Amino acid sequence: MEKPRVVITYYYPFNIILLSFFKKLMRNYECRIICKMDWDGVIRGSSLKKLLRKIGLMVTLRFCDAIIIESWEALRNVSKELPCLTNKCCVIWNGVCDELFVTIDGKSQNRKRQILCVARVEPIKGIHDLIVAFSKIAKNHGDWRLVIVGPLWNMRYYEYLQNLVKILGLERQVTFTGIVSDTQLYQLYSESSIFALPSYLEGFSIARVEALASGLPVITTTSGGAEVVRGCGFIVSPGDIDGLADALEKLMSNEMLRAKLSEIAIKRAKELTWKKVAEKLAKIIEDLCHM
Repeated sequence: MEKPRVVITYYYPFNIILLSFFKKLMRNYECRIICKMDWDGVIRGSSLKKLLRKIGLMVTLRFCDAIIIESWEALRNVSKELPCLTNKCCVIWNGVCDELFVTIDGKSQNRKRQILCVARVEPIKGIHDLIVAFSKIAKNHGDWRLVIVGPLWNMRYYEYLQNLVKILGLERQVTFTGIVSDTQLYQLYSESSIFALPSYLEGFSIARVEALASGLPVITTTSGGAEVVRGCGFIVSPGDIDGLADALEKLMSNEMLRAKLSEIAIKRAKELTWKKVAEKLAKIIEDLCHM
């Protein structure tokens, strides 16, 4: 049986420690361990929890030969939280399958006056902020709709959002679809004009990349991985409802701006394909195997 030269794992402390233990047992066997972390680099919780998590991360990740994180923002956070690990960290953006998302002409006449949000329905995604921001300008854009796609993870929050929509008089303009098929999701991306994701916390968000690949200008928050959107839309602080409303107004009222940002989004998405991700990962593996 051929022994692997490289093992890639998510952050499962037990697995990483076990792999390291086997490496030591097999003295003549060289195997590199790469840990892929879906993490924005911030350690959260009370002071005690932060300390324990920091110790746990340091102890576990010292056994890895390389750590893949998802954004340069995450790398900056790691350098503040755990500077001793920075030299092991490599940034690789998450990619999207370019076979699923065909390049779309940003000037396509098939675009609807539709804002798309793809996120599971729970408070951390900030959907309530998006609905309130939309309500501030909806009266001036009666032909625009807001479509929210994603699993209804938190039913209490979903009921709150439904009531919020009623209170704001947006029943005809705001729609929740729940989970849809991949084909339906692609159709929604291809027929929408703007993508919005007002999250309070993200590791990276593949939905942003899907939106870029579909030629959509993106409005999002400074949550993890937002750097991929820079130049392709607007980035505001989490919870900044006025900022969201202002960004929506600028895009909804300016078709030329939407078309311009759409072209930039498509070009950006070409840097975010699985092929590009695989090339970067292959380079890291090659460098490790020659160490």
